[in-house]
Amino acid sequence: MGGPDVAPSLFCLLFLHLRFLVSAHIHHPLCPKPVLPPNSKVAPLLSNVSLTCPGCEGDVFWRCGQVECPKRMMKEGRLLLKSIQSKDGKVYTCIKEKQSVCSVELLVEEELEKPVMECYLRHPASNITCEWQKNSRIPRGNKVTLISSRGNKAKATSNPCSYRTYSKKYQCRLHHTEDYTESYYLSMCATSQTDSKIGDAMMVNYRSIMQPDPPIEVTVSPIDFAPRKLQVTWRKPRSWIGNFYALLYEVQYRPENSHQVSSAETSNCTFHIVDAIKGRRHFVSVRAKEEFYGSWSIWSQEANATPWADSAPTEPTEETLQEVSAFYFYTDSPQGDNDEDSGITISPSKPPWYTYVIGGISFGFILLLVLVVLIR
Repeated sequence: MGGPDVAPSLFCLLFLHLRFLVSAHIHHPLCPKPVLPPNSKVAPLLSNVSLTCPGCEGDVFWRCGQVECPKRMMKEGRLLLKSIQSKDGKVYTCIKEKQSVCSVELLVEEELEKPVMECYLRHPASNITCEWQKNSRIPRGNKVTLISSRGNKAKATSNPCSYRTYSKKYQCRLHHTEDYTESYYLSMCATSQTDSKIGDAMMVNYRSIMQPDPPIEVTVSPIDFAPRKLQVTWRKPRSWIGNFYALLYEVQYRPENSHQVSSAETSNCTFHIVDAIKGRRHFVSVRAKEEFYGSWSIWSQEANATPWADSAPTEPTEETLQEVSAFYFYTDSPQGDNDEDSGITISPSKPPWYTYVIGGISFGFILLLVLVVLIR
Protein backbone atom coordinates (compact mmCIF):
# COMPACT_ATOMS: atom_id res chain seq x y z
CA MET A 1 0.00 0.00 0.00
CA GLY A 2 2.90 2.37 0.75
CA GLY A 3 4.81 1.64 -2.50
CA PRO A 4 2.72 3.70 -4.95
CA ASP A 5 2.90 6.76 -2.65
CA VAL A 6 6.64 6.60 -2.03
CA ALA A 7 7.70 6.55 -5.70
CA PRO A 8 5.97 9.81 -6.70
CA SER A 9 7.33 11.49 -3.58
CA LEU A 10 10.90 10.46 -4.41
CA PHE A 11 10.40 11.58 -8.00
CA CYS A 12 9.18 15.01 -6.88
CA LEU A 13 12.14 15.45 -4.55
CA LEU A 14 14.58 14.43 -7.27
CA PHE A 15 12.91 16.78 -9.74
CA LEU A 16 13.14 19.71 -7.34
CA HIS A 17 16.77 18.90 -6.59
CA LEU A 18 17.62 18.86 -10.31
CA ARG A 19 15.85 22.20 -10.78
CA PHE A 20 17.92 23.69 -7.99
CA LEU A 21 21.13 22.41 -9.56
CA VAL A 22 20.18 23.81 -12.93
CA SER A 23 19.31 27.16 -11.35
CA ALA A 24 22.63 27.26 -9.48
CA HIS A 25 24.48 26.45 -12.69
CA ILE A 26 22.73 29.29 -14.51
CA HIS A 27 23.66 31.71 -11.74
CA HIS A 28 27.40 30.95 -11.74
CA PRO A 29 28.22 33.24 -14.71
CA LEU A 30 26.72 36.11 -12.69
CA CYS A 31 29.10 35.37 -9.81
CA PRO A 32 32.52 35.19 -11.51
CA LYS A 33 35.89 35.27 -9.86
CA PRO A 34 37.27 38.83 -9.75
CA VAL A 35 39.88 39.82 -12.33
CA LEU A 36 43.13 40.67 -10.57
CA PRO A 37 44.77 43.95 -11.56
CA PRO A 38 48.17 43.84 -13.32
CA ASN A 39 51.31 44.00 -11.17
CA SER A 40 49.44 42.67 -8.15
CA LYS A 41 50.35 40.13 -5.52
CA VAL A 42 47.85 38.12 -3.45
CA ALA A 43 48.83 37.15 0.10
CA PRO A 44 46.76 35.56 2.89
CA LEU A 45 45.79 37.57 5.95
CA LEU A 46 48.41 37.50 8.79
CA SER A 47 51.10 36.12 6.49
CA ASN A 48 54.65 37.50 5.95
CA VAL A 49 55.26 39.07 2.54
CA SER A 50 58.39 40.02 0.61
CA LEU A 51 57.68 42.54 -2.16
CA THR A 52 59.89 43.34 -5.14
CA CYS A 53 59.45 44.28 -8.75
CA PRO A 54 61.61 44.43 -11.92
CA GLY A 55 64.41 47.02 -11.74
CA CYS A 56 64.18 47.51 -7.98
CA GLU A 57 67.83 46.90 -7.13
CA GLY A 58 70.69 48.69 -5.44
CA ASP A 59 70.18 51.90 -3.47
CA VAL A 60 66.38 52.12 -3.42
CA PHE A 61 63.60 52.90 -0.99
CA TRP A 62 59.88 52.08 -0.98
CA ARG A 63 56.79 54.21 -0.75
CA CYS A 64 53.84 52.64 1.12
CA GLY A 65 50.86 54.25 -0.54
CA GLN A 66 51.53 58.00 -0.29
CA VAL A 67 54.17 57.91 2.49
CA GLU A 68 57.73 56.60 2.65
CA CYS A 69 58.08 53.17 4.23
CA PRO A 70 60.27 52.78 7.35
CA LYS A 71 63.84 51.75 6.46
CA ARG A 72 63.69 48.81 8.87
CA MET A 73 61.18 47.21 6.47
CA MET A 74 63.68 47.25 3.57
CA LYS A 75 66.37 44.69 2.87
CA GLU A 76 68.44 44.34 -0.31
CA GLY A 77 65.90 46.16 -2.42
CA ARG A 78 62.98 44.17 -1.04
CA LEU A 79 60.12 45.34 1.17
CA LEU A 80 59.38 43.00 4.07
CA LEU A 81 55.91 43.02 5.62
CA LYS A 82 55.13 40.89 8.67
CA SER A 83 51.73 39.55 9.70
CA ILE A 84 49.86 41.66 7.17
CA GLN A 85 46.45 43.12 7.97
CA SER A 86 43.59 44.25 5.77
CA LYS A 87 44.86 47.85 5.97
CA ASP A 88 48.16 46.75 4.37
CA GLY A 89 46.40 46.18 1.08
CA LYS A 90 47.64 49.08 -1.04
CA VAL A 91 50.07 50.04 -3.84
CA TYR A 92 53.78 49.89 -2.98
CA THR A 93 56.23 51.81 -5.20
CA CYS A 94 59.99 51.31 -5.54
CA ILE A 95 61.93 54.61 -5.80
CA LYS A 96 65.46 54.85 -7.22
CA GLU A 97 67.32 58.12 -7.73
CA LYS A 98 64.07 59.99 -6.97
CA GLN A 99 62.33 58.21 -9.82
CA SER A 100 59.59 55.57 -9.68
CA VAL A 101 61.01 52.30 -10.92
CA CYS A 102 58.07 49.95 -10.50
CA SER A 103 54.95 49.34 -8.40
CA VAL A 104 53.18 46.34 -6.98
CA GLU A 105 49.66 46.21 -5.51
CA LEU A 106 49.24 43.97 -2.48
CA LEU A 107 45.85 42.26 -2.20
CA VAL A 108 45.16 40.79 1.24
CA GLU A 109 43.20 37.58 0.87
CA GLU A 110 40.63 36.97 3.63
CA GLU A 111 38.41 33.95 4.00
CA LEU A 112 35.13 34.63 2.19
CA GLU A 113 32.02 33.31 3.85
CA LYS A 114 29.40 31.50 1.79
CA PRO A 115 26.15 33.52 1.79
CA VAL A 116 23.19 32.03 3.62
CA MET A 117 20.11 34.15 3.04
CA GLU A 118 16.50 34.26 4.13
CA CYS A 119 13.73 35.99 2.20
CA TYR A 120 10.39 37.42 3.27
CA LEU A 121 7.44 39.40 1.97
CA ARG A 122 5.82 41.94 4.34
CA HIS A 123 2.71 42.54 2.20
CA PRO A 124 1.30 40.75 -0.90
CA ALA A 125 1.89 43.90 -2.97
CA SER A 126 5.34 44.81 -1.62
CA ASN A 127 8.81 43.87 -2.86
CA ILE A 128 10.60 40.73 -1.69
CA THR A 129 13.44 41.30 0.76
CA CYS A 130 16.36 38.90 1.16
CA GLU A 131 18.89 39.24 3.99
CA TRP A 132 22.21 37.71 4.94
CA GLN A 133 23.81 38.19 8.35
CA LYS A 134 27.51 37.47 8.23
CA ASN A 135 29.12 35.55 11.07
CA SER A 136 32.61 36.87 10.32
CA ARG A 137 34.05 40.32 9.65
CA ILE A 138 33.46 41.94 6.28
CA PRO A 139 36.50 41.61 3.96
CA ARG A 140 37.79 44.72 2.30
CA GLY A 141 36.07 45.43 -0.99
CA ASN A 142 33.31 42.92 -0.27
CA LYS A 143 30.25 43.18 -2.55
CA VAL A 144 27.02 41.21 -2.43
CA THR A 145 24.44 40.75 -5.18
CA LEU A 146 21.11 38.94 -5.43
CA ILE A 147 20.75 36.70 -8.47
CA SER A 148 17.15 35.98 -9.43
CA SER A 149 15.02 34.54 -12.19
CA ARG A 150 11.27 34.15 -12.65
CA GLY A 151 10.83 30.47 -13.26
CA ASN A 152 13.54 27.99 -14.18
CA LYS A 153 13.79 28.98 -17.85
CA ALA A 154 13.81 32.76 -17.46
CA LYS A 155 17.01 34.75 -17.83
CA ALA A 156 18.71 35.41 -14.51
CA THR A 157 19.42 38.97 -13.42
CA SER A 158 21.65 40.45 -10.74
CA ASN A 159 20.70 43.19 -8.26
CA PRO A 160 23.15 44.88 -5.84
CA CYS A 161 22.64 44.53 -2.09
CA SER A 162 23.42 47.08 0.60
CA TYR A 163 24.88 46.61 4.06
CA ARG A 164 22.73 47.76 7.00
CA THR A 165 24.93 48.85 9.87
CA TYR A 166 22.18 48.87 12.51
CA SER A 167 21.17 45.25 11.81
CA LYS A 168 24.61 44.08 10.55
CA LYS A 169 22.97 42.43 7.56
CA TYR A 170 23.22 42.59 3.81
CA GLN A 171 19.79 43.44 2.42
CA CYS A 172 18.56 42.95 -1.14
CA ARG A 173 15.29 43.98 -2.78
CA LEU A 174 13.52 42.05 -5.54
CA HIS A 175 10.67 43.67 -7.45
CA HIS A 176 7.42 41.73 -7.01
CA THR A 177 3.88 42.27 -8.25
CA GLU A 178 0.89 40.74 -6.52
CA ASP A 179 -0.41 39.25 -9.79
CA TYR A 180 2.73 37.06 -10.17
CA THR A 181 2.03 33.72 -8.52
CA GLU A 182 4.85 31.57 -9.92
CA SER A 183 8.09 30.70 -8.13
CA TYR A 184 11.32 32.69 -7.99
CA TYR A 185 14.78 31.11 -8.17
CA LEU A 186 17.17 33.04 -5.94
CA SER A 187 20.78 32.87 -4.85
CA MET A 188 23.26 35.32 -3.36
CA CYS A 189 26.78 36.07 -4.56
CA ALA A 190 29.55 37.48 -2.35
CA THR A 191 32.65 38.91 -4.02
CA SER A 192 35.88 40.16 -2.45
CA GLN A 193 39.04 41.55 -4.05
CA THR A 194 40.42 38.06 -4.62
CA ASP A 195 37.54 35.56 -4.55
CA SER A 196 33.80 35.00 -4.98
CA LYS A 197 31.30 32.54 -3.49
CA ILE A 198 27.70 31.83 -4.37
CA GLY A 199 25.12 30.61 -1.88
CA ASP A 200 22.76 27.70 -2.36
CA ALA A 201 19.95 28.39 -4.83
CA MET A 202 16.48 28.47 -3.34
CA MET A 203 13.04 28.32 -4.92
CA VAL A 204 10.46 30.55 -3.23
CA ASN A 205 6.81 31.33 -3.76
CA TYR A 206 5.35 34.57 -2.46
CA ARG A 207 2.89 32.65 -0.31
CA SER A 208 5.62 30.65 1.40
CA ILE A 209 7.61 33.74 2.40
CA MET A 210 4.71 35.95 3.47
CA GLN A 211 5.50 37.24 6.97
CA PRO A 212 4.05 40.56 8.14
CA ASP A 213 5.74 42.95 10.52
CA PRO A 214 4.54 42.73 14.14
CA PRO A 215 1.60 44.87 15.33
CA ILE A 216 2.43 48.27 16.83
CA GLU A 217 1.22 50.44 19.73
CA VAL A 218 0.07 47.53 21.88
CA THR A 219 -1.63 48.82 25.06
CA VAL A 220 -3.22 47.05 28.01
CA SER A 221 -5.79 48.74 30.28
CA PRO A 222 -7.81 47.65 33.32
CA ILE A 223 -11.61 47.61 33.09
CA ASP A 224 -13.45 49.42 35.90
CA PHE A 225 -15.17 47.18 38.45
CA ALA A 226 -13.86 44.06 36.62
CA PRO A 227 -11.06 42.55 38.76
CA ARG A 228 -10.46 39.68 36.29
CA LYS A 229 -10.55 41.55 33.00
CA LEU A 230 -8.08 43.53 30.88
CA GLN A 231 -8.55 45.32 27.57
CA VAL A 232 -5.83 44.96 24.90
CA THR A 233 -5.65 47.22 21.84
CA TRP A 234 -3.10 47.57 19.01
CA ARG A 235 -2.63 48.82 15.45
CA LYS A 236 -1.71 46.90 12.32
CA PRO A 237 1.91 47.32 11.15
CA ARG A 238 2.68 50.36 9.02
CA SER A 239 3.93 48.14 6.19
CA TRP A 240 0.49 46.53 5.88
CA ILE A 241 -1.03 48.95 3.38
CA GLY A 242 -4.76 49.18 2.68
CA ASN A 243 -7.65 47.00 3.82
CA PHE A 244 -7.99 44.59 0.87
CA TYR A 245 -5.83 41.96 2.56
CA ALA A 246 -6.82 41.08 6.12
CA LEU A 247 -4.68 40.05 9.07
CA LEU A 248 -5.23 37.46 11.75
CA TYR A 249 -3.85 38.22 15.23
CA GLU A 250 -2.74 36.06 18.12
CA VAL A 251 -2.72 37.56 21.62
CA GLN A 252 -0.41 35.99 24.21
CA TYR A 253 -0.56 36.91 27.89
CA ARG A 254 0.84 35.71 31.20
CA PRO A 255 0.71 36.86 34.83
CA GLU A 256 3.84 38.19 36.51
CA ASN A 257 6.16 35.58 38.08
CA SER A 258 4.34 32.76 36.30
CA HIS A 259 5.21 30.41 33.45
CA GLN A 260 1.56 29.88 32.54
CA VAL A 261 0.97 31.41 29.11
CA SER A 262 -2.46 31.80 27.53
CA SER A 263 -3.27 32.77 23.94
CA ALA A 264 -6.21 33.46 21.69
CA GLU A 265 -6.78 34.46 18.06
CA THR A 266 -8.90 37.32 16.73
CA SER A 267 -9.36 39.30 13.53
CA ASN A 268 -9.98 42.56 15.39
CA CYS A 269 -7.49 45.08 16.77
CA THR A 270 -8.93 44.77 20.28
CA PHE A 271 -9.23 41.87 22.71
CA HIS A 272 -10.64 41.36 26.21
CA ILE A 273 -8.84 39.10 28.66
CA VAL A 274 -11.52 37.60 30.93
CA ASP A 275 -9.45 35.20 33.03
CA ALA A 276 -6.81 37.55 34.49
CA ILE A 277 -5.61 36.92 38.04
CA LYS A 278 -6.77 39.50 40.57
CA GLY A 279 -4.12 41.95 41.69
CA ARG A 280 -1.39 40.50 39.44
CA ARG A 281 0.37 42.40 36.70
CA HIS A 282 -0.01 40.75 33.29
CA PHE A 283 2.35 40.92 30.31
CA VAL A 284 0.80 40.90 26.83
CA SER A 285 2.24 40.66 23.29
CA VAL A 286 0.60 40.29 19.87
CA ARG A 287 1.68 38.86 16.52
CA ALA A 288 0.05 38.80 13.07
CA LYS A 289 -0.22 36.75 9.86
CA GLU A 290 -2.06 36.99 6.58
CA GLU A 291 -5.45 35.36 7.10
CA PHE A 292 -4.97 32.60 4.49
CA TYR A 293 -1.25 31.81 4.07
CA GLY A 294 2.26 32.62 5.20
CA SER A 295 3.81 32.54 8.65
CA TRP A 296 3.37 34.48 11.86
CA SER A 297 5.27 37.69 12.45
CA ILE A 298 7.61 38.02 15.38
CA TRP A 299 5.95 39.03 18.66
CA SER A 300 5.36 42.69 19.35
CA GLN A 301 6.94 44.47 22.28
CA GLU A 302 5.36 43.48 25.58
CA ALA A 303 2.84 45.75 27.28
CA ASN A 304 1.60 45.27 30.84
CA ALA A 305 -1.17 46.29 33.22
CA THR A 306 -2.85 45.17 36.44
CA PRO A 307 -6.59 44.46 36.61
CA TRP A 308 -8.89 46.77 38.57
CA ALA A 309 -8.61 46.06 42.30
CA ASP A 310 -11.37 46.02 44.96
CA SER A 311 -9.46 48.60 46.97
CA ALA A 312 -9.67 51.11 44.20
CA PRO A 313 -11.82 54.21 44.94
CA THR A 314 -15.47 53.71 43.96
CA GLU A 315 -17.76 56.31 42.50
CA PRO A 316 -19.58 58.36 45.23
CA THR A 317 -23.21 57.44 45.90
CA GLU A 318 -26.09 59.93 45.99
CA GLU A 319 -26.21 59.75 49.80
CA THR A 320 -22.48 60.59 50.01
CA LEU A 321 -22.94 63.58 47.71
CA GLN A 322 -25.76 64.89 49.94
CA GLU A 323 -23.60 64.58 53.06
CA VAL A 324 -20.70 66.38 51.42
CA SER A 325 -23.01 69.15 50.15
CA ALA A 326 -24.53 69.62 53.63
CA PHE A 327 -21.06 69.81 55.21
CA TYR A 328 -19.90 72.59 52.90
CA PHE A 329 -23.27 74.39 53.26
CA TYR A 330 -23.17 74.55 57.06
CA THR A 331 -19.54 75.55 57.34
CA ASP A 332 -19.31 78.07 54.52
CA SER A 333 -22.68 79.98 54.57
CA PRO A 334 -22.24 83.55 55.99
CA GLN A 335 -24.20 84.66 59.07
CA GLY A 336 -26.61 87.56 58.57
CA ASP A 337 -29.90 88.02 56.81
CA ASN A 338 -29.83 84.51 55.38
CA ASP A 339 -29.78 82.76 58.77
CA GLU A 340 -33.54 82.30 58.74
CA ASP A 341 -33.51 80.89 55.20
CA SER A 342 -30.86 78.35 56.10
CA GLY A 343 -33.18 76.56 58.54
CA ILE A 344 -30.57 76.62 61.29
CA THR A 345 -31.29 78.16 64.76
CA ILE A 346 -28.32 80.20 65.94
CA SER A 347 -28.24 81.10 69.69
CA PRO A 348 -27.19 84.72 70.56
CA SER A 349 -23.86 84.96 72.28
CA LYS A 350 -23.74 86.25 75.99
CA PRO A 351 -21.56 89.29 76.92
CA PRO A 352 -18.73 88.70 79.40
CA TRP A 353 -19.29 89.42 83.17
CA TYR A 354 -17.10 92.46 83.42
CA THR A 355 -19.38 94.41 81.11
CA TYR A 356 -22.02 94.29 83.80
CA VAL A 357 -19.58 95.67 86.43
CA ILE A 358 -18.46 98.55 84.24
CA GLY A 359 -22.04 99.37 83.35
CA GLY A 360 -23.08 99.46 87.05
CA ILE A 361 -20.22 101.77 88.04
CA SER A 362 -20.98 104.12 85.16
CA PHE A 363 -24.65 104.25 86.06
CA GLY A 364 -23.87 105.01 89.73
CA PHE A 365 -21.48 107.82 88.78
CA ILE A 366 -24.10 109.45 86.55
CA LEU A 367 -26.73 109.17 89.26
CA LEU A 368 -24.40 110.86 91.77
CA LEU A 369 -23.83 113.79 89.41
CA VAL A 370 -27.57 114.28 88.97
CA LEU A 371 -28.11 114.38 92.78
CA VAL A 372 -25.35 116.99 93.21
CA VAL A 373 -26.96 119.24 90.60
CA LEU A 374 -30.38 118.99 92.19
CA ILE A 375 -29.10 119.85 95.69
CA ARG A 376 -27.45 123.03 94.46
